[in-house]
Amino acid sequence: MIEFLLGVLAVVAVVVVVVLILRSRSSAGTSAPRRTDPLANEPDLYDPHRIGVGDVITYAGVDHVVRGTIVLEEGGVQWREHLLDSSAGRPWLSVEDDEGELEMVLWTRREDAAGLVPDGDVVLDDRVHRQIERGRASFTAEGTTGTSATGSVDYADYATADGTGLLAFERWAATQSWEISTGRAISRGELVVLHSAPPE
Repeated sequence: MIEFLLGVLAVVAVVVVVVLILRSRSSAGTSAPRRTDPLANEPDLYDPHRIGVGDVITYAGVDHVVRGTIVLEEGGVQWREHLLDSSAGRPWLSVEDDEGELEMVLWTRREDAAGLVPDGDVVLDDRVHRQIERGRASFTAEGTTGTSATGSVDYADYATADGTGLLAFERWAATQSWEISTGRAISRGELVVLHSAPPE
């Protein structure tokens, strides 16, 4: 009788071991697949640094044509300003890498702010703007920009304390008055860009 019970226990032990092995294999084979980025292998829709004359940019449902591009450089740092033209107006788009971060700003010229100068804090639209950067950059231009083909520009950039209000002063010749623009930071995803030229 004892031998019979020992035999039954041995068979039960073998069955339990086999079941556990099969369960572990089954759970390993049916685990949920790892999720992957569905756009990881998709090419970028556009390159912000390739925007240039002739490109078509859609912003807020409005198509704009890039009429001119100004490439500015100061101390080894380079950025671009593009004149856009559409039925809704002629804003400027600036594109810059700031310490590895892409910065894109849509600028609107403020003719109503003539007379303001970048001297201390500047109040515009009942908001106080403080200077964050100032300098002189060299530039080259192509297309329609309203500037000479090459030259230098004095600039001063301002922002409100919360960073949502941007203000820019630019003077393209020492004898000219300051051009004033207010800006809104935008993300890359807010634009759809159709490049007019294939990548080099």
